[in-house]
Amino acid sequence: MLDENAFGLLIAYYDLEDDEYSGERDDFVERHRSFAAIVRERLTAEPPAARARAVELGHAVYVELLADDEPAELIAWLRACRAAFAERDYRTACFLTYGAAWVAQTPGPTSIELGAVTLVAASLPSEPFRRALLGEAATHGDEDAGQEGWGPGLYLDVDAVEALGRKPKNAPTILRAGGAAFFRAGS
Repeated sequence: MLDENAFGLLIAYYDLEDDEYSGERDDFVERHRSFAAIVRERLTAEPPAARARAVELGHAVYVELLADDEPAELIAWLRACRAAFAERDYRTACFLTYGAAWVAQTPGPTSIELGAVTLVAASLPSEPFRRALLGEAATHGDEDAGQEGWGPGLYLDVDAVEALGRKPKNAPTILRAGGAAFFRAGS
């Protein structure tokens, strides 16, 4: 394994549970399939880098690319992605993250049978992936604990913005989740 710097992009279906519980089963199944199709269309038509790896998580899709893989304009890519979803009445929580990610030198199996259990290997240790999941969880808050969530939006990891050589125009309000620092770049 090699330790590399990487960017992570998480596109989360913010209202997944609300859509699931508020309508008919067939309507939800079609809506979820449409969400996955939109992400796949975006990844095919305009990949965020020459080489990237994407993982469907059910409630979201996570894309990781090495910092050296000549990424596209990642913030603009996420904005365009969110716009494609908004056109079809989806609310999303999207994250751009950055950090160390371990990369396999040679591809290994993606699933292993362990008796009655199938283990799916989705990722090696990845700081961008962990940060994206922490941020996405914070968008929902915790009603029982009286914690309001951040809500849908475009969230940028402070480290990712710095790694891109960019700076916010104004001093943003920093949102913290599990040691990661984000700011909202669009609602």
